[in-house]
Amino acid sequence: MKSLDRRNFFKLAGSAAAVAGVASTGALSLSGAANAATAKKDFGGNNTAYQGPLKNINVFSEDGELKEVMFGRIDNFRLPEYNEIWDFAGKPTVDMLKEHGGKLFSEANPEWYNKAASQMETVVKFLESKGILVHRPADLTDDMKNDYNNNTNMNIDVYCRDGMVSVGNTLFETAFTTPERGRNKHAVRHLTMELMRNGVDIKSLPQPLDTYNHDHDLEPLIEGGDVMIDHENIYVGYSGLASNKLGAQWIRNAYPEFNVHEIDIKTDEFPHQHLDCVMNAFGDWGVILEKDIVGGIAGLPESLRKKDWIQMTDEEAHLKLANFIMISPTEIVMATEAERLRKEIQKLRPDIKIHHFPYYEVGKIGGSLRCNTQPIYRKG
Repeated sequence: MKSLDRRNFFKLAGSAAAVAGVASTGALSLSGAANAATAKKDFGGNNTAYQGPLKNINVFSEDGELKEVMFGRIDNFRLPEYNEIWDFAGKPTVDMLKEHGGKLFSEANPEWYNKAASQMETVVKFLESKGILVHRPADLTDDMKNDYNNNTNMNIDVYCRDGMVSVGNTLFETAFTTPERGRNKHAVRHLTMELMRNGVDIKSLPQPLDTYNHDHDLEPLIEGGDVMIDHENIYVGYSGLASNKLGAQWIRNAYPEFNVHEIDIKTDEFPHQHLDCVMNAFGDWGVILEKDIVGGIAGLPESLRKKDWIQMTDEEAHLKLANFIMISPTEIVMATEAERLRKEIQKLRPDIKIHHFPYYEVGKIGGSLRCNTQPIYRKG
């Protein structure tokens, strides 16, 4: 599918930016130790060979060489009316919701929109220049716009990460705490259904009610920002603001060949929504906001405790500066503004090449590069 800028995207977005180169009381719970015996995959990275566009899913890690990916779009971002459930996004976005809820982002704040759109499209162009196949959400139909209207007509296709999760050779559709975000899944159905027609196993959680008030004994909730894949391990975040324990149980049942670990996130100082707000783990290293994870590093699963960790600051977490992606085991794409983190990564892993781009205007909306992307195929 062609990128949005090839469909006159920049008539709205402006010219491309220059390339710059839960609860806190819960205890960490672990599960799946017995599941390892039922493993069906070769977690060493010798998995399904890449077959071309939308032919197969292969995601067993966060740092395998990226071959194909979904990437969000921002031109159709319609703001929700303000509700405290959106406080995690930070003051700039919350202030905009209070004043302009219901409007398109481009109408509410044209200057911010143009900068954010330009930054996103610059990264898309870079990924394509690396030979990575990039797919984008489709235009919403009238039926999609009219669905989930119990709460708001909000639509945000910026974050492809949250509506689905690639696990091994399968993909599953998630269940949102904020139901109108279900439109995300429908905006990429032209992609997921093509994968299904080509033989990919597409799963789905039981879908929750069209409400913000959920019965957590009856409604499993999972959002993609809470899920990380690390070969034989799956980590599921629990802040009380997105995914819930029943959702983690669904993953455990759906993927018995993986060890599923739940990680509780503190929200007493800042309302972190997802696991990737406070942790981003690759191979044998990662970045972490240790004080906002229940139990800290010492309380993490052994598979995480033994990694080399770079500590992030509160500000870096709040601005989503650690919400970056790896496009191979030795290449990262991250925000130029994350200067301190970039230096720390280079000290820890001097063999890693960092491609960085101005991305602050995207991050301050409430999510950044990891949130924008849903990998379809990673080699290894």
